[in-house]
Amino acid sequence: MSLGWVLTMVALLPLAAWGIAVAVVAVRRWLRRRGDERTRRLRLARMLGAADLVVVPTADVDLPETAVLEVASDAGMRLLGYERTDTPLRRRVGVFVRVGGEVDMVIRGDGGQARERDATTPR
Repeated sequence: MSLGWVLTMVALLPLAAWGIAVAVVAVRRWLRRRGDERTRRLRLARMLGAADLVVVPTADVDLPETAVLEVASDAGMRLLGYERTDTPLRRRVGVFVRVGGEVDMVIRGDGGQARERDATTPR
């Protein structure tokens, strides 16, 4: 193999890497969107779990916002809003808090007394 062919192959490596990256992103997107709406709702409910504060990438959910709000309310969560813009390198995320949880009380402003009470009680 001559030096010219080796240099040509080395020059084409970044193009091949970009092609592989695009293929990986396409496969991941396809895998996230598999299943019917019921399956995606169940996946979202599992993501919400039992934590007081949950951050869920919107690309992982792939449901209409009304369905997301319905699943969140069924799980005892409320949507605070969205963080970050949705770009190829940074995905937009939805921020959820548990209704009546510690984080929710602090956000609403009525958590000061609860924090003082919790600080004096042993755990």
